Amino acid sequence: MWSRYSGRRWEGLLPPQYLLRRRRFLRVVLNPPDYNPGSWIGAGNVIFDDAIEGFWLVARLRRAPPARGYALGIYRSSDGEHFDQTFRITKEELGEIAGLEVKSIEGSQLIQDPRTGMFYLYVSIDIDGWETLLLKADDPRGPWEVIGTVLRREKSYEVEEARDPVVGIIDGLYMMFYKANDGKKVNTALAISQDGVKWRKLGVPMINGHPQPDYLQLCGSLFSGSLGPVFMGLARRHIVSGCGIAKSFEAYVIDLRQVEMMEVFRTEWRPLSPYEHKEWPTHGYCSIIHDLKRNRILMYIEAIDPEYTKEVGWRTQVDRLIAYEVPLE
Repeated sequence: MWSRYSGRRWEGLLPPQYLLRRRRFLRVVLNPPDYNPGSWIGAGNVIFDDAIEGFWLVARLRRAPPARGYALGIYRSSDGEHFDQTFRITKEELGEIAGLEVKSIEGSQLIQDPRTGMFYLYVSIDIDGWETLLLKADDPRGPWEVIGTVLRREKSYEVEEARDPVVGIIDGLYMMFYKANDGKKVNTALAISQDGVKWRKLGVPMINGHPQPDYLQLCGSLFSGSLGPVFMGLARRHIVSGCGIAKSFEAYVIDLRQVEMMEVFRTEWRPLSPYEHKEWPTHGYCSIIHDLKRNRILMYIEAIDPEYTKEVGWRTQVDRLIAYEVPLE
């Protein structure tokens, strides 16, 4: 991918260092449901669909408790910048079709299954503990059918949470990073699947031969690199008033056999827009996509708004979804 840079001796995947150096703020993509404390939008991803020659975006909508993550929306765009909602489901409606009492919706991922052409939608749900539900549809506009729960709290490292997946398909193999919480530590866990439905959990990867810190959640996108699968995105390493916050952009090569990650790049995320809090710029949710039509990289960030956020925290901050672009020469 992006082999035009090989003349510079940049082989394999486009270096994450280049993305950070060349990025520029593009626009606000989605505003929160309102501007009251605790109102957020984001926690999803963006994919390109050849059939419509455009983009699909999934995002959860949230308000402060007791509403919390009250709905999930799917949006369509022809240019990756201007999105219109085409589907919406509330937590009550989702609970009804799943046969569960869904108290909140959080991180979600949309992907197209290469074997069937069906669209898969992974949705994190709070059912007195966070797990991840899978739905399928012929078209992202619905109707959606529930396949079942694909991430359950069944391992010792995920007894409280198995949610907020990052899903990609590398060489035909489904891969997933997800948030695993054992009640004391929050880590990024790794799972693989042949069909996107039945997942094999590989555990919590080591980083450079060492255990993950007590709090680390990676959220971004998975790519194929010359050295193996590569993660690029934001890293939650901080908790502020109960809310996980990301202040760094990181990249890792993933070794599936050893269940280990090798750090490629890690640096501070510097806000370049007026829509990011200067001290705590992002909630950590991120999606990165190659826009082939316009020869650029698009980076979608759930940003903590500096004007309406009077205090950072899970009950008080205001998040909107913004986009950066990286023009490719």
